[in-house]
Amino acid sequence: MKILIALSLFVSCTFCICANETPWSSSYQKTLIEQVGKKSALLSSYPSIEYPNADYRQILNKYPKGKILLFGYGSLINGASAARSVSPAAVDTMRPVVAFGFKRLFNYKAGNVSRWGEDLQENEKAMLNIEATTTYSHIINGVAMEISQQDLEQLIQREVGYDLVPMLIADWNGLLTENPSVKVEIAYTFLVPDELRNGVDYTQTRYYPVRGYLHATQQGAATFGPEFLDYWNATTYLSNGTTPITQWGEQTFSGILDSREP
Repeated sequence: MKILIALSLFVSCTFCICANETPWSSSYQKTLIEQVGKKSALLSSYPSIEYPNADYRQILNKYPKGKILLFGYGSLINGASAARSVSPAAVDTMRPVVAFGFKRLFNYKAGNVSRWGEDLQENEKAMLNIEATTTYSHIINGVAMEISQQDLEQLIQREVGYDLVPMLIADWNGLLTENPSVKVEIAYTFLVPDELRNGVDYTQTRYYPVRGYLHATQQGAATFGPEFLDYWNATTYLSNGTTPITQWGEQTFSGILDSREP
C-alpha cells in the first residue's frame, strides 16, 4: 500500500491553533478543568493493566453492559484503519472526544511498518504513544469507541508493548459549543511507559514518524472537521516531546531519514 499524500494538505491551517491554545474560550477552559478535577477521584477505582495485559478482564467489570469505552489517538482515528482491528459495530460508535492530562508523541519504535508504504527510510519507524502529564489542562483529541471484549482482545494483540490505562474524556463537539453540562467519562487507552520491559525498550527518541501512518491518522482526524485536525496537529510531537508535527518538514527525509541506524 502506498500512501504518499503531501503533508501540506494536512497542515495548511495548523498554525491557527497552538499547543497551549484551545478552540474554546479560556473562561470555559477554566470551568472545564475544574469539572474534570472533581471527576478525577473516580480514576483510582479503575485499574491499570500492564502489558501483556493478561488481567484485562478486570476492565470488563467496570463496564457491566459489555461495551468498553476506548480512546484512540493515532491510527484508530481513521475508520478504515480501525476496521482492521475492531468490529463494524464498534467503528459505528466512533465519536470525537478529548482526553485530559496527556501528551501525544511519536516515540514508539514499531516493528514491521511495511504496510504503511513502499519507500520507507531506515529511520522511519516511529508511531504514536502518549505520556501522562502533571495537569489536566494538557489536552489531546482523539476518538471514543464502544468496543466488545472480542474487540479488546484483538487490540491487545495489535498493540505490542502497550499498557491499558484509564483516563478522563469529554465530547469534542460539546466543548466547541461550550456546553456547561458536558459529560466527563472514564475510558481506557493504550500507553507505553518509558521503561525497559523484559529487555525490550519500546520507546525510542532516534526515529521519525512513519509517513503513511501519520497521513492515515491525519486523514481520519480531518473527517471530524478542520478544527479537529488543526488541534490534532498542534498537540502531536516528535519523539523529543517538544517539536510539534507542524514544524517537522518531510524534506528532512533527504538528509536524516535516509541514514542508517546508529
